[in-house]
Amino acid sequence: MSNPALKSEVHKLISEVDKTHRYSMSRIYGLYNEVFGKDEAPQSCASCLIRKVKELKTWLAAQPEDGEPAQADASSKEIQATDPAPAKASKKRAKNGK
Repeated sequence: MSNPALKSEVHKLISEVDKTHRYSMSRIYGLYNEVFGKDEAPQSCASCLIRKVKELKTWLAAQPEDGEPAQADASSKEIQATDPAPAKASKKRAKNGK
């Protein structure tokens, strides 16, 4: 399956899961294996299916929009470049008379 067609199928699956909260084990694992080039056997445990859908969402978000050039990890570089808020200093308690 070509990349635009694969992106479309992943988007359809994610939309359906978000709308209905139904997890099709065969569709999830079929697309997951195709996207990541793996051959994992389908598992019916809920946490496994949820994790695979999250990984597919992450993959889809990393794909460039149609007509846009691919940007390699631009979002992670932006996150690293921003200065995090300083951590609050913990207050030390004074010992009362000891």
